[in-house]
Amino acid sequence: MSSDLADRDFQNGDEGGLRALGGSERFEIRTYASVEEIADEQWQSLWPLRAEGRDFYRCQEFADIQGFHFFYLGISDGGRLVLVAPLFTARFNMGLAMDDAGRERLAQVQTYWPGLLVFKTLFCGSPTSEKGIVAVHPAYRQDASLFLALDRALLTLAKKHGAWMVVFKDLAKEDLETLTPMRSRGWFVGESLPTAKLDLADTPSVDSYLCQLRTGMSKYLRRKLKKHERNGLLRIEATNDIGHCVDEIYRLYRCVYDNGPMHFELLTPEFFLNFCRHMPERTIYFLYWLQQGTERRLVGMNFCLHFDDRLIDKYIGMDYSVSRNLDLYFISFLNNLRWCIEQGKRTYMLSQGGYPVKLQLGATLIPLFTMTRIVNPFVNWFATRFSRGNL
Repeated sequence: MSSDLADRDFQNGDEGGLRALGGSERFEIRTYASVEEIADEQWQSLWPLRAEGRDFYRCQEFADIQGFHFFYLGISDGGRLVLVAPLFTARFNMGLAMDDAGRERLAQVQTYWPGLLVFKTLFCGSPTSEKGIVAVHPAYRQDASLFLALDRALLTLAKKHGAWMVVFKDLAKEDLETLTPMRSRGWFVGESLPTAKLDLADTPSVDSYLCQLRTGMSKYLRRKLKKHERNGLLRIEATNDIGHCVDEIYRLYRCVYDNGPMHFELLTPEFFLNFCRHMPERTIYFLYWLQQGTERRLVGMNFCLHFDDRLIDKYIGMDYSVSRNLDLYFISFLNNLRWCIEQGKRTYMLSQGGYPVKLQLGATLIPLFTMTRIVNPFVNWFATRFSRGNL
């Protein structure tokens, strides 16, 4: 695909559902403005049986997350869709790719110069998924020409959108290996934040789990659990219908978000509602109500997805004015653990961040990776000197 052809194809507006991006003699390449423009049977042939599949991307796409533009790249061979890459553009703060000291220094400077080292970026993946992925038909996973076509298409899209770099976000090791043919064309690999996983295959009860921990942590959690059972202040509700309390859920989410050091995406109330609408059978909210006499108020929430044998912990929210006294973090963790055991879930995914505590809770860390192609020379100079590889 020549750049001239691609430039002509991109004239006159944004991504259209069926407008061709161009292609080689073999492949047809096009963009889709919405996941709904990709036939369900085509999607399932590439992306079967995933918790974060087509419905997940629909929920994200229609959540109106400000500053994020979602679309999809498709590559076909002889009329058959053989690759789909979820894409989005956003402004990326390079502080997220620095170590803690560098991030803190940049944040101080950005109070006076907010746009410093914040670049428009084309991402492959999702800002809200457990991990990023490119869906490839099994028969094409060793086809180097397919990934060279993907490489050319992504660079053309980056140019069209004014992006300074292209990033594959949060790739598992096996997905990174699938993209090997692209790495000789100027892409470099970095480490992303790992995700945490708790294996429950040999855990028939909460008590047996506690017995597997180191003595200090086991005693600590048992005290928290006894305190929770003794005071009886918290009422826990599991539901996939949050229409009656979405404003409170969002308030709790913002409490956690606003207390974080540096952020990427700011979700919307619509995001949380969409999963109840489009994925009710895979969505569960654990709500924590503080009972005070005849009154109760929502002081904690945990949004999770479940699929087959796993529970995926997505977002937590809590009222910090009472969370420490009520031990909300640990009570939420133990409640999720109990739910997994009762429902026969063998894996509890604990998401990214908070690693010291999660390791003490028995989790293992699963490495994730990024793969980046710098389009702008200045960003390339900066990335090679100051980033920690977490682009």
